[in-house]
Amino acid sequence: AAMAACASMRQVRRAAPPGVVGLAEVGPRPACAWEGDNCQPSGCCRHPGFKCFAKNESHALCGQTCANASLDDEEPWTCHELGGDMGEHVLLKSSDPAGTSLYCFAVVTPQGVVPPGVKEGYEQSLLDLMRTKQLGIFQCDASGVFQGRRASKGDWQSVANTDIFRDAWKQVQQAGVYRKHDWTVKADADAVFLPQRLRMHIASMAPPPHTPVYLHNINFKFHFMGALEVLSAQAVDVLLGNFGRCIKSFGMAGGEDFFTKQCLDASGVGHMTDFSILDDKYTHSKGWHLFDVSPCENDAIVAFHPYKHAHAWEGCYNVSTRQSKPEDYVGCNLRWHGDACSLTSKLAHEPEDPETTAGSFESEEGSPVLEILVVGYHRP
Repeated sequence: AAMAACASMRQVRRAAPPGVVGLAEVGPRPACAWEGDNCQPSGCCRHPGFKCFAKNESHALCGQTCANASLDDEEPWTCHELGGDMGEHVLLKSSDPAGTSLYCFAVVTPQGVVPPGVKEGYEQSLLDLMRTKQLGIFQCDASGVFQGRRASKGDWQSVANTDIFRDAWKQVQQAGVYRKHDWTVKADADAVFLPQRLRMHIASMAPPPHTPVYLHNINFKFHFMGALEVLSAQAVDVLLGNFGRCIKSFGMAGGEDFFTKQCLDASGVGHMTDFSILDDKYTHSKGWHLFDVSPCENDAIVAFHPYKHAHAWEGCYNVSTRQSKPEDYVGCNLRWHGDACSLTSKLAHEPEDPETTAGSFESEEGSPVLEILVVGYHRP
């Protein structure tokens, strides 16, 4: 009966508010249960992928399986499945869309986890470049820089950094500036971020105003990667309000981007999708190079990631804004330390170019790459 009630509730489409063309939300949405709470009244779970399993007529818990839900209970369970998770909450275009003002912030980790060949503390040099030239987050309507700390290594080329960004979001909350703007953008320091493009993308998407919404940003795995996270101010309010409950339900062992997505989804925040927001090399097939600026030619992309040296970051920015071309840079197999490079270029340094001690390091793919310690070089 509970499952039927939950299903019938989901089959009723909620009337759209004035000015909103349509919503994929169905409702009224039941008060789905968090992990550890009784899901019998609603027959549904907040945790994506979980189901509500009955112990008896009055009590049920959420889990991936009944064995998981009843793990700490020695009493018998019926294991009757009352329902699943809330499902996705997809928002459609509005005839009266939200504005496009941006509050953007980055987190600096002085001694963060770095790949081979990248100097610890590189984030500060990138932000110094952006601040001096008023690029990246400093092209937003307002910006902030917050302090992080070293994270541990996680799975799939990631770091376990949920606790670090929980603290960063607390700093965002204390600053309070995000409330004055339509959107909050968390940008990694090594992401070459073009705010004006984001404004254009948001205007094209026409999200409903005054609504908790975040953007799916890339066509990879769970469609939300942390190099550029875009949330409405109302979505930030929900995230901050539910952080404690989400930590209790999901833990903090993994990456902050997956945690953030889980928390937003479980909290009923809607999303819209624009897979051209982010180009992230970590999603590319084998053979990519950390300092290759060739992907930056794509003028449909809002942010390119990662570029972990000031010369490479600025090289990508210059290519993305048509101030230079990939073929203007040395080939990646011929680059010197600090160089932006291009996998499509055959350009090499001239013999008279200055050079210092040569060495080698392991690339992201594990193959040795010649590395000469000189100032970054780009031939105009």
